[in-house]
Amino acid sequence: MSSSEAEIIAVMKDQIQVEQDTLNRLVRLEEDAKETAVRLAFMELRLDTWKHIKFLEGMIEHLTTTPCDEWSAKVSRYAGRVKLEREIDALIADEREMVSLIDKALDKIDDPVAQILIEHLREEEGSHLDYLAKWVRIIQQTPLQAKKGAKGTDIVCETD
Repeated sequence: MSSSEAEIIAVMKDQIQVEQDTLNRLVRLEEDAKETAVRLAFMELRLDTWKHIKFLEGMIEHLTTTPCDEWSAKVSRYAGRVKLEREIDALIADEREMVSLIDKALDKIDDPVAQILIEHLREEEGSHLDYLAKWVRIIQQTPLQAKKGAKGTDIVCETD
């Protein structure tokens, strides 16, 4: 592992610690909230923070895992990416239905707080539509590992 990669991982670990401290605080705030709208706001922040922790842990795994069984690694990469593409297509259809249902609810909601919260949910569902297909393309173009071999499909194994 290069010193640059080690620095990146150290920064990610520091961020995970900050996110974990924030997550712990948000759990307490959510549990203590008496008003539903306040509890929902803390829940939204808690779930995003948890997602950030899991994402950063996954990024560290991605940067530090070196598959050295070339055949298995390539088969797994192909199968995983094909499955991702198929499942994302189904999820995009689900997200479109969710947006449609939220729109129906928005037309009927008079409560201003509920309307703001539902509008936020709609914006979030809409943003999912924007990035899901983008993620598939990015992941399909990503090499199996960050280390460069003679060809882009080479698996570079570190030997000790």
